[in-house]
Amino acid sequence: MRSTLLLLLAVGITPRLTAQWRFSLAAGPAVTAGHSLDAVDPDRPAILPDHPVNLVAGVARQHGPWRVAVEGHRITSDLAVRGASASVVTRGALSASGVGAELSRRIAASTAGPALYAGAGAIYERWAFALADGEARWRAAARASLELDVPLTRRWSALVRAEGIAGQSLFREEELPEGYSSRHGYRAGLLLGVALAGSPR
Repeated sequence: MRSTLLLLLAVGITPRLTAQWRFSLAAGPAVTAGHSLDAVDPDRPAILPDHPVNLVAGVARQHGPWRVAVEGHRITSDLAVRGASASVVTRGALSASGVGAELSRRIAASTAGPALYAGAGAIYERWAFALADGEARWRAAARASLELDVPLTRRWSALVRAEGIAGQSLFREEELPEGYSSRHGYRAGLLLGVALAGSPR
């Protein structure tokens, strides 16, 4: 009887893990690599997206240290032929709309202070070309991230996010110039934004 009473008391004073919604908006630049390569040319030129800028709106469900998030994003990008010694850039030649899903976990935190999350997930994007013969195409990629949340008020926080993305080449083998071959595409980005935490249920 005494042990049962102690157990009920412990359960009564232990805080419940409450789930919470989180809405975020962030933007930032990225760098790219891969997509194509002319391995014969001594300058080793590549055709690839150049200096993409990403705008992301996301919603997440927080439960304890875990966070499940989905997002929609919009990318604008130049298109470059980039070699070791020179680059030729076509401004505003590319754009993409995409969705993503991610599972992340809090790996470091301070009391009522910043919290660091590590995450992994996938994205799916539709790329379009502002060129006469450019056909739109869908591309999938895997993504890993580190995100720092810095509280501003009880519900608002600033976020700093670094992410790395690896996936399919933007180009098909047959549409590349002679001598070029397709490669996996890589993107690394840094985003800054704000997040609003909803009231727990």
